[in-house]
Amino acid sequence: MKDSTKNKKKYKVRIVSHGKTISAKKGDLLADKIQNAGINLCVYCNKKGLCGKCLVKIVKGYLPSPNKMEKRLLGKKRLNENYRLACQYRIQGSLRIEVPPEAIFQETPVLTAGIKSPVSVDPAVKKYYLKIEKPRPTNPRSYLELIQRYLGGEHIDFPHNIAKITPEIFKKAKSKVTAVVYKDHELLDVEPFDTSNENYGVALDVGTSTVVVELIDLNSGNTIDNLSTANSQVKYGWDVISRIGFAVSKSENLQKLRKTILEDVNQLIEKILASHQIHPHSVYEIVMAGNTVMNHLLLGIPVDSLAGSPYNSVFSVLPSMYSREIGFNINKNGKVYIVPNIKSFIGGDVSAGLMASNFINKKGCYLFIDLGTNGEIVLKHKNKITATSTAAGPAFEGMNMSCGMLAHSGAVYGAEYDKGIKVFTLNHKPPVGICGTGFIDLISIFLDREFINTRGTIKGKSKKLSVADNLHVTQNDIREMQLAIAAIKTGIQMMLEENHLSPENLDGIYLGGAFGNYINVKNTIKIGLLPPIDKQKVSILGNSSLAGAKGLMLSQSSRKKTEYSIKKIRYFSLASNPDFQQNFLNSLYFGKRGRIKNMSGKKT
Repeated sequence: MKDSTKNKKKYKVRIVSHGKTISAKKGDLLADKIQNAGINLCVYCNKKGLCGKCLVKIVKGYLPSPNKMEKRLLGKKRLNENYRLACQYRIQGSLRIEVPPEAIFQETPVLTAGIKSPVSVDPAVKKYYLKIEKPRPTNPRSYLELIQRYLGGEHIDFPHNIAKITPEIFKKAKSKVTAVVYKDHELLDVEPFDTSNENYGVALDVGTSTVVVELIDLNSGNTIDNLSTANSQVKYGWDVISRIGFAVSKSENLQKLRKTILEDVNQLIEKILASHQIHPHSVYEIVMAGNTVMNHLLLGIPVDSLAGSPYNSVFSVLPSMYSREIGFNINKNGKVYIVPNIKSFIGGDVSAGLMASNFINKKGCYLFIDLGTNGEIVLKHKNKITATSTAAGPAFEGMNMSCGMLAHSGAVYGAEYDKGIKVFTLNHKPPVGICGTGFIDLISIFLDREFINTRGTIKGKSKKLSVADNLHVTQNDIREMQLAIAAIKTGIQMMLEENHLSPENLDGIYLGGAFGNYINVKNTIKIGLLPPIDKQKVSILGNSSLAGAKGLMLSQSSRKKTEYSIKKIRYFSLASNPDFQQNFLNSLYFGKRGRIKNMSGKKT
């Protein structure tokens, strides 16, 4: 049988607004051809004619009579100006068209520091205002069948409680309702009248020490606000290892940890919504990024397999869950997406950071480092991606230190020496403690002024160094920082060595994690936490975990790409490597004393 498409006449479609000409055949969908031309046309409703966002102006050529959806969505003015919906337009001949700016997918940045990383706003949760005809005696369609028909006629799933509330909503709103749809195939809610502008999501970063929520307008992609708090699980252990130990010691402890973190998150959500007078019912999705242990604990999933070799997680990728299953105080049918873990202790916070920085697509040799209680390191060299994790401990978060604190108001986040130590505090408040970045600057100063040697030993009789009034750094504080620095330093060195690379081969380093926000790159290199590299090649990303959670909430395609990409990452175990112990001991020295081998096997 002959292919009839071969005989179809080809037409030219001139896209005047973008200076492009493409070929098309009779019956081709205009939206498809515009997208094929590389134009990011907004097909928010997946080309069902529901959103009215893919409008184009027919400058010359076939102008069909507007259909019902176009009349409802575009209005008389647009229709009279020859605008039509590209997803409803079938090509009949040659055309000249204009694609206005508002028909292009809106982009929003997910990272505000380090590098530009925008995503097209195409969230999984969308709302459509529908004016539905009432059921007729001659054709008594069910309420949900009518909604399904208006949403494009395809099969749509819905939770049981939707069937219970729909009759009353139709009656109250006189068949004028808003449908809340997830991924084009699941009805999450039916609301009376037009609530399409009230569409919110929460990006959630659950760290070992801190929890951060970010309230997002899913229609625009804009961040409304964010809030943070200390992770209350610290009372059960400072780091992930101690919390694993607590979780496995008694059967009821796992639920204690889960309840604790759930309360933290719900309190933040309640507070941020109240401050903006947004009802929890209008929040339809949470995207959570956390390290492997944190996302297991939040879900109440046993962490026994992470307590010993081979340190494997229970899950990597999970299907979306209902918020009521987990206990989040948002819309009962709201969805929860857990950013996928990579392997072992390399969790969703790293996956989110790689997405936010577009790390997977970088050309060259790059390191991604998330500095925190559990340090994660990812190396990309050509088409090969390797990842490892190392237990840095809580020193970078200011924990286990005599004067340490989280990055809160009054924390010393930086320091310099000018006839004495000058400190910089958050919110310019009087110094009350020192956070991780402050310790890095201070250690750099102590080394420069020879207050300590490269072994980290304080010189002289005193075993503490004055920083400000009633604020001192003790010998034990320096030892804690040494251990944390050595853990990261060892991981970087062994990753490079494993791939026959040296620091000179690096095209760049990306620093993720909130810890990196105020870091002094020069001092970080000086004390040996980062390898010797031009500081211009170091990009500070800020809270890349939270940024990635936001990006994955706003971009469905980014979710698919992330889930696919992490499967290609190779895991490199530090602890099982016979050279680990010696590398770690070498790395305890500040500065360049910790050494690695380059490709020739010589010390660098």
